[in-house]
This record gives sequence, structure tokens and C-alpha cells, in this order.
Amino acid sequence: MPRFSAGSLRSMCARTFAAAGFSAADAERIAHLMVESNLAGHDSHGVRHVPVYVQRVRDGLIDPAGRTKVVSETPATAILDGGRTLGHLAAGRGMALAVEKARTVRIAAVAVRNNEHVGRVGAYPEMAAAAGFVGLTFCNAQGRGISIAAHGGAERRIGANPIAAGFPNPDGDPILLDMSTSQIAMNKVRQARDRGAALPEGAMLDEDGTPTTDPAAFMDRAGAALPLGGLAFGHKGFGLAVVVDLLCGALGGAGGAPDRDEAALDNGTFHIAIDPEAFAERGVYDARARRLAAYLRASRPLPGVDRVRMPGDFEAEHRAERITGGIPVDDAVWTKIRATLARLNVPEPEPLRPMPLRDDPHTRPSRRVRGARP
Repeated sequence: MPRFSAGSLRSMCARTFAAAGFSAADAERIAHLMVESNLAGHDSHGVRHVPVYVQRVRDGLIDPAGRTKVVSETPATAILDGGRTLGHLAAGRGMALAVEKARTVRIAAVAVRNNEHVGRVGAYPEMAAAAGFVGLTFCNAQGRGISIAAHGGAERRIGANPIAAGFPNPDGDPILLDMSTSQIAMNKVRQARDRGAALPEGAMLDEDGTPTTDPAAFMDRAGAALPLGGLAFGHKGFGLAVVVDLLCGALGGAGGAPDRDEAALDNGTFHIAIDPEAFAERGVYDARARRLAAYLRASRPLPGVDRVRMPGDFEAEHRAERITGGIPVDDAVWTKIRATLARLNVPEPEPLRPMPLRDDPHTRPSRRVRGARP
């Protein structure tokens, strides 16, 4: 399994998307967000999508020349149309506009519709937190994004509809929640198939509604992911998925679960930015956040767990490790990327020396309890 420096992968992605028809600035922005996903430990949402996105451009599902436009606007709200561009660009502009408005009105919400896959949803609240704001992003899916069963149902009915929240952290990386409303994110299923790994038990149903750990049940047949909470408590994840569909689809106009263009993977996003100083002085907020984090991390861990982690620690630890040690790319993924690079006459990056891959608790069952990833 090859490993690459973040810089070499960013350069590769930027050249690839420029060759696919994006402007140089847009290609650089997409490259930055994709590689940040890998740096944060979310390989399922990173450079593995290079061949997928390029093919969707070739198929006419993504418009490299598409421009995000304001459909309607008030001092505290806006609706944006992504112009069928890649969601990294449109969703990024949505959060940037929400932060810009919140500088004046203290709290703002921006909905974005009509764009393709947005990548790692946690990237957008991270933008707000980096600017000193609280950020919330809700993301729904239609078309090929319909992936999870309704609670008590046996077939795909609604998107995995992730939710992410970022809070400024006085001690470094943002406090970050980034979660699917399904038991497992769909790109984690694709990653497991590429690695020849089984899924955790309780994550998936096969086409007959029987629990399975086989990624092919979803990828190659008509299986469905279970909502967060599984068979017993899936009403919680299903309810959250419905809330996201209403925010992004009904309020934001992105469409929802019944809107099934099978060829497309539309994502609608709903971004909220909050100025913390509307509620507490920055020093007071910092002290409260620091005290909460210290209290939770000091919890006595279960046997087999090294320590209790805060939301965002997973990403921060992987980022620190991969900045120095490089980013691993699965062999199956790299084979597809190489074919795409060759087709576009983009030079391959030089790999670093081999290194064992860090365990991913999302793509293989564990025999012991591990430190919880938020």
C-alpha cells in the first residue's frame, strides 16, 4: 500500500481536476478539501473519489464550469444554487457566507442545493470554528445517496444524512462532531470492500432484510444500511435523518428521499454559523470549553481503552501522524487513480517508503472495546 505526502496528493488532485475542466482556483480548493479528509483519517471521503468525480464530469453529472449563485437572501439567511458543480465548492461557499453574515447578525443560516457530492461534511463546521464561530452543517442525499432503511423497514428509503458541528477550541484543533445518521457511513462500506474487510455486525441488511457483514450486500445487491441505533434503537438515527431531510430538502429546496434521479448523487446542505460572543465573552466560553474537555478526558477508561477522547481528537491525532508519516492509499484505490491520471496525462506523485496502515475500527470488527471515535 503506497503512502504519499499531503503536498504531493494536493498537487496531483489539483492537476487532475484542472485537466477535467475546473478552473485552477476551483481545482486547488477541491484538492485541499479532499486531501484534508485523508489527513483527518477519513480516507473514505478523500482521494479515493478522484476517479469517481472525474467520471461524473465525463458523464455530465458534474459541471466544472458551474457557478454557485444566490437564489434568495436576507441579512441572516440565504439560499444558494450550486449550478451542478462539485459540492466541495458550493458547500464551502455556503458556510463562508453563513460566517460572513454571522459577523454582523451573530447567527446566520445558509442552504445550498443543486450540487454533487460534498465530501467530508465535517470540513465545513471546521471552517467556521477556524474563524472563531460555532458551525453546524446538515447534509442530505437523493438519487444514489438513498442508502438507509426506515426504522422497522427492510429497504433503502432515505439518505445517510450526516450531521457535523464544530466549536472553537482554545487549546488547538476544533471540538468536532462528524457523524452519519446510519450505523456506518456509506463510503466506509466502499472502503471495506476495497480492503476485503467485513463490516461491523449490526450495520447492514441484505436484500432480504437479514443482518449481514458483507459489503457486497450493499454495493452489488439491494441491501440497506441500518439507521444509527440499529435494529433496537434505530428510531433515533432514523428520526435524525428525517430532520436533516426536512432542513436541507424541504426548507432548503434540495429535494429529499422521494426525489430519486438514480444517476445523480445530489447533496443538499444547511449551514448555521453562530458567534459565541453573542452568548458569552470569549474568555468565559474558552474557560467553560477547556473545563468540559478536561473533565471528560479524565474519565476512567474501560478495560482495553487507552484513554477517553473528545470529539475531534480522532481527526487531530490522524492529522498529526499523517503530516509527518504520509497518507496511505489503498492498493485498489491507487490502481483506479493511476488509470485516471494516465487518461488525463497527469504525472503520478512519488510514493514514500512503505509503512503499516493504522487500524480503522469502522471497517473491521473488533474483539475488544476500543477508544470511542466521536
